[in-house]
Amino acid sequence: MMLVRKAAAFVKRDYIIESSYKFAFVFEMLTSVLPVISFYFVAKLVGGAGSENLSEYGGRYFPFVVIGVAFTQYFMLALSTFAATIRRSQMAGCLEATLSCPTSPQVVIIFSSLYSFLAKLVHILLIFALSGLFLGMSFRSANFASAAVILVLTVLTFAAMGIFSASAVVVLKKGDPIEWIFGALSSLLGGALFPVRLLPAWVQGIAAVLPITYSLDAMRLAILKGYSLQQLWHQVAILAVMSAVLLPLAVWSFAAAVEKGRRDGSLMHY
Repeated sequence: MMLVRKAAAFVKRDYIIESSYKFAFVFEMLTSVLPVISFYFVAKLVGGAGSENLSEYGGRYFPFVVIGVAFTQYFMLALSTFAATIRRSQMAGCLEATLSCPTSPQVVIIFSSLYSFLAKLVHILLIFALSGLFLGMSFRSANFASAAVILVLTVLTFAAMGIFSASAVVVLKKGDPIEWIFGALSSLLGGALFPVRLLPAWVQGIAAVLPITYSLDAMRLAILKGYSLQQLWHQVAILAVMSAVLLPLAVWSFAAAVEKGRRDGSLMHY
């Protein structure tokens, strides 16, 4: 219960801060939703030209790209939000005070990002509502339980990489290579805009080690084809192993980075 109250306090704090900038609050939502209309007309331009490559997802490009882009944005948030939180605290000069409170540094960094995850989830729901109500995307076959499990496992995996990224920011201050490399590869090779099978064979080998490749594939099969967890066991197993291995290592690396900053007095540096 103590952790729940702390989590709620962090979410309330961040909501009050974000909603105080009313125009920015509204524009951020519009920025997430409006590109969907562009994808709708691009899908009309593509037509049936690539339907053979999309047959396992229903053959239509618009649902394929909406799911890919919406969830890629969410996963990129999991990758960047922890490092961004650390960077803001460094610039405000309160990082050392924040990480020296009775709550552990790992809990502080995770709870400080909860609001961002909840807000982005609302954005995804708005995207799907717009797509379903006005742009012809169907959710009649969707298996939302399978999609929810895939979402949780993928967020945990990307959060692990995000915590590694936050560790790098604590140590390096600026110029984090983890977010840049992992984020760029995931955005380009993960299959957000086109099927991974269209990539050259050697590039597909790189995509095969990225969690987003399995996540987007499973998300599309769950939402567009209604696949169960049993049918998605391969993707679920890979994401579960990745999250189980990476998350403890990431938490340990962040604790080590904070301890190093305390020893050499660099936590306040930026």
